[in-house]
Amino acid sequence: MGIGEALSAFWAERSRRERAVLAGAGALVLVAALYASLWEPGLEARKRLSATLPRLRAQVEDMRLQKKEVELLRRTPGASSQGADLRAQQRASVERSPLQKSVERIEWRTNDRVLVAAAAVDFDQWLDWVRALQRELGVRLDSCEISALAQPGRVRIEAVFASGAGRGP
Repeated sequence: MGIGEALSAFWAERSRRERAVLAGAGALVLVAALYASLWEPGLEARKRLSATLPRLRAQVEDMRLQKKEVELLRRTPGASSQGADLRAQQRASVERSPLQKSVERIEWRTNDRVLVAAAAVDFDQWLDWVRALQRELGVRLDSCEISALAQPGRVRIEAVFASGAGRGP
């Protein structure tokens, strides 16, 4: 006798009332299984997504603002593209910065490139100065050689800056 025949015989032996109770219990077990396997994981995923959604929206808004800033910077010609002396602008910028005592030399490389060499510079101050040059003067860092010094956070730098006049979008 197979399983199907055994279940049919078991079901036939039961009274109408027992069948109703068994069917109700089976339906209850089915509903509990569906809840545990489908509904509850869906609710948990919804909670996780609703927790991360504000952060993701903030990141999207930040990226939109950054995109607008990049487009604005690409459209705005730098001061160096207006015929000013790149070396003189960098020298003036160094004199206004905390790097004033560390910069050893500023010299021409080509007609639109300038070498800046600094002995012992705080790396964070260097990054801030380069960022300010790019933003204020429209120059870009063409190449850079950075050597770590024995003191933590201090570096020796030789960098070549290029005029922003020839840059493309």
